[in-house]
Amino acid sequence: MKHRHVLQYINQHFKVKLILILSVIIIVCSMVTGYVSYRIYLNLFESEISKQYLNTSEQTIEQIGFKIQDMYRITDFIFFHPLVEQIVQNMHAEPAEGESTEYRSFILERDLADILLPVKNETPQIRALYIVDLQGTNNYFSHMSPSLQIEFPEFYNRVKGSLKSESAELVWQRMLIQDSSDPSGEKSHLVAARLLKSTKQQTVYGMIIMIIDESFLATTLESLMAGRTTGAYLYDQYNRILYSREPEGSIGFVPDWEKKKGIFTQRTEDGNDYLFVKSVFEPRSFTLVSGISLVDIEAKGRRVYQVALISGLVSVMLMAVCVSFFSGRLLQPLQGLVAAMQQLRKGNLRVTITKTSNDEFAFLAESFNTMAADIQSLIQEVYVSKLSEKEAELKALQAQLNPHFLHNALNSIYWKIMLLYEDEETASLVTSLSELLRYSLAPVSTPSTLQDELAQIRNYITIQEARHGEDLHVSIEAEEELRGCGMQRLLLQPLVENVFVHAFRDQTANKRLSIRAFRQHTEMHIEIEDNGCGMDADTIRHIMKDRSVHDQHGERESLGVRNVTRRIYLVHGEPYRLDIQRLQQGTMMRLILPCEAYRPMKGGAADESAASG
Repeated sequence: MKHRHVLQYINQHFKVKLILILSVIIIVCSMVTGYVSYRIYLNLFESEISKQYLNTSEQTIEQIGFKIQDMYRITDFIFFHPLVEQIVQNMHAEPAEGESTEYRSFILERDLADILLPVKNETPQIRALYIVDLQGTNNYFSHMSPSLQIEFPEFYNRVKGSLKSESAELVWQRMLIQDSSDPSGEKSHLVAARLLKSTKQQTVYGMIIMIIDESFLATTLESLMAGRTTGAYLYDQYNRILYSREPEGSIGFVPDWEKKKGIFTQRTEDGNDYLFVKSVFEPRSFTLVSGISLVDIEAKGRRVYQVALISGLVSVMLMAVCVSFFSGRLLQPLQGLVAAMQQLRKGNLRVTITKTSNDEFAFLAESFNTMAADIQSLIQEVYVSKLSEKEAELKALQAQLNPHFLHNALNSIYWKIMLLYEDEETASLVTSLSELLRYSLAPVSTPSTLQDELAQIRNYITIQEARHGEDLHVSIEAEEELRGCGMQRLLLQPLVENVFVHAFRDQTANKRLSIRAFRQHTEMHIEIEDNGCGMDADTIRHIMKDRSVHDQHGERESLGVRNVTRRIYLVHGEPYRLDIQRLQQGTMMRLILPCEAYRPMKGGAADESAASG
């Protein structure tokens, strides 16, 4: 109920509707403006940040690439050195005569150490370097840190299992290795391994294994880890993750990067957006993927959006105050106009509006005063006169058909024929004519029914049968439910009379007349069909177009039809009417009337008619 009262209050007050409409417009404009500003802000900053972050990522992958190239250079030095192959293969050869196996191994290991001494001194990031034969025997090792605890051949088999093929490519992996320097006893290291092949026979004779500290890559990634990053991820040539660096105290987010190029964005499960860049070191097919959070940028953009909304709300409040303050004077003439219209609706046609300004409201006031005066004049001059004209016209129509004196004369003739001459046939004709005249004596406003109308038509047919004899064939059919329907008096008689006067004028034999009454939806249709000479199209068009009863052209033969058309129009109006249709032989006239039950009048014209009869 409260909602209904609120809506009713809003609908009845223009000022409230004006405030609401303007409020909606301001809020919608503020939301659209704020959202557009928010998107422009995000796009601008994302574009600038993505360029800077991409440059940093490209520089980082280049630095990592240079370090990886150093590892390839070290392994190439060992791989292509001819003495390394010779020393490793001689480890399992038979010692010379007079030479012990231990002495020969000592000499070979010393020679190998002399060869690899420059590598050991130039690469401090390598914590250990091993040259292992195919049996997993470590022929050379160099520990930078004694904390590493590695056992062969188990470590060799572990590394060998990660190699993709028998190729001599350097393969990288990240492994947990026992390290006493770490409190947990294990520490993650980078392990780079490469098979040693004979340069002549291309047969594998051993493996190079390098254990590299993770700081080898970690220091290079420091520049990417500044700010709200989701992590940096380095992938090897097989798209396996080699090293990852994630922000402290949070779990990183690894994006779907393989089908992406350059710069792309992705949303995490918690709804945060991250900007990712993908950089590739082409010489070795290493890929660096790193991301930076857009949370801060989106938060600042949302603040722009919020400021726009707050500005819109403030504007709404200021607008409401201004409208409430100024509308009282501006809308005062309109309120006066509304009050005057309410008085006019109650029937006070003498109400007037005093003009208080010279603007559009003054024009409305003058127009209202003129309109009220015109309405009052029209009621007196048009409405009342039209009612009088209608009543006079109905009386004139009645006068054309109701010769009262003939009824009394015919009654006298009937009794004289029956008493003096005993001629029942002639007396029946007089009775039929008398009934016709008596029926027509009642005022036109007296209610009648279809049954009464058809009874008078049968009286009329009785008179015509005496004239035309056996050459006349008449059928009258009416649905039983329609017999009690009310209709105007004397609507059918002029139409039936028109058939005998005009349609059968020159026809001497086989004269057929059919009258049918049936219901169609809410309408009563009465069809009068004959096989006479028919009407031409011009006559039909003239009768249907002319609704007056004045005989301006002396065409009295169409007076009865126009009489019926005019009466239907005056009493019922559209869509009820008389239709005339030319048949192949003859004419069909169709009355379309409302199908309404007969309601007798008490103390009215009906009673008066009965009393006079």
